[in-house]
Amino acid sequence: MTTPAPAPQRTALTPPAGRKRLLTGDRPTGRLHLGHYVGSLANRVRLQHEYDACFIVADLHTLTTKPEPQFIKAIPGFIREIVLDYLAVGIDPEVSTIFVQSAIPETYELNLLFEMLVTVPRLERLPSLKDMARDAHLDTLPLGLLGYPVLQAVDILLPRADLVPVGRDNQAHVEITREIARRFNLLYAPVFPEPEALLGDVPTLVGTDGAAKMSKSAGNAIFLSDDAATVAEKVRGMYTDPKRLRASDPGTVEGNPVFIYHDAFNANRAEVAELKERYRAGQVGDVAVKARLAAAINQFLEPFRARRAHYQAHPLLVQDILAQGIRRMQAEARETMRLVRQATGLSYSAELFQDTIDLFGTE
Repeated sequence: MTTPAPAPQRTALTPPAGRKRLLTGDRPTGRLHLGHYVGSLANRVRLQHEYDACFIVADLHTLTTKPEPQFIKAIPGFIREIVLDYLAVGIDPEVSTIFVQSAIPETYELNLLFEMLVTVPRLERLPSLKDMARDAHLDTLPLGLLGYPVLQAVDILLPRADLVPVGRDNQAHVEITREIARRFNLLYAPVFPEPEALLGDVPTLVGTDGAAKMSKSAGNAIFLSDDAATVAEKVRGMYTDPKRLRASDPGTVEGNPVFIYHDAFNANRAEVAELKERYRAGQVGDVAVKARLAAAINQFLEPFRARRAHYQAHPLLVQDILAQGIRRMQAEARETMRLVRQATGLSYSAELFQDTIDLFGTE
């Protein structure tokens, strides 16, 4: 495999001519899985050549549910895993910007301003926050978690993004972003676009247990970085039609996780149609259907594994890609905050106290 060229040195405010901006990303809490791919990553790869694509590793969001030191210490390793997953699935650093949320100081400033533009009752109506608190085993809702959608709005609007590929569980958060942008533009000046959400072809992928959506923490995920043997083992243990006791019993295809995965990841559509027909007629067993699925998923993941192995062997290249993305987003953020301060009138401090700043800065 040939070594990719280093990412080009792109500066702020120079997106490809005529292209709008796209932003989405992930919390660095673990490796990415098939649910992430169908929910958002596939759209990112497809759209990166049509949009000025920005991908955020949202480490500050991790603190909303895991602020303890032991979790914070793990974040740098998870950031690296996320970036490797991005590159493995086909995010092209020559046309896309990958950056880390906490490396953009303006994030904190804009978050404070946006908190003034949304009410607590509006945020409390979001069911996703209660789900996140439950998944994190939190008895009460921390202020930071309540403000999670506001910080997401900052992530989206700091680079003034127009499109946000997300999973269904974050669709309502994009609507909050639109409301905040609308409120800011009406109250001050038209600085921000009202971004659109884009759902994946399979917005929510059921986990291998059939009981819930695929999740890093639920133990029901097939990761993009899993090797072939691990995939085969996880597929063999997948939940299927519980009413089917023998291979000769007619089986149910609709809602069956094994066939949901066949539809999503098996490129051989004729094979999928044949398996469904035979399964309904009791002419094929679960073992055979799962073996075909494992082979299909491994074939699907093989190009990802090859790219991931290459980047793992060139860590300095990964570091350079991330450093360039951070520099570009820092420049974008500075320009956005210049516009924000100008629109709100908050540039007064620099104007009023410049003489004092100059006096104490020239010792």
